[in-house]
Amino acid sequence: MTYSYMSLSSEDFNDLSAIEICAVDVSRWFVENALLLNPDKTEAVVFGTRKRLPQLHLSRGIDVSGTRIDFAESIKLLGVVLDASLTFKKYMLDVVRGCHFYIRALRHVRPLLTLDAAKTFAVAIVSSRLDYCNSLLRGTSAVNLDRLQRVQDVLVRVVAQAP
Repeated sequence: MTYSYMSLSSEDFNDLSAIEICAVDVSRWFVENALLLNPDKTEAVVFGTRKRLPQLHLSRGIDVSGTRIDFAESIKLLGVVLDASLTFKKYMLDVVRGCHFYIRALRHVRPLLTLDAAKTFAVAIVSSRLDYCNSLLRGTSAVNLDRLQRVQDVLVRVVAQAP
């Protein structure tokens, strides 16, 4: 998997030709190194503030190896969903949904487990999902943090068999 990153200054924020030039350079590098770039698996996203993003003209997309790539609202990178404004809202929803799936499974088998076994399951399966890439969430919204806190609260109640 190949990633290419670049920043745009304020002056050329609306000039996305720099992104296309970068895509051409990446394509050329692939060819020169006897590799194949699959445009069908290529994604492009522009990160910016909620105020600046609507000012961009992203409807035309970019050309990568003769294929038009539309700009996405978000991309998934190493399991983390990065949205264009970096709010992490979709990522939080995915994490919470996944955690609740395993918490429901734990709730069903909890009467059969010792307290230590339930704690081990909770840390290994659920808490590890909450902790994965949590450093990215520094400065995230209170709503996102509240979602994570509620998952932890539910997990503790299930492990402790509390109402």
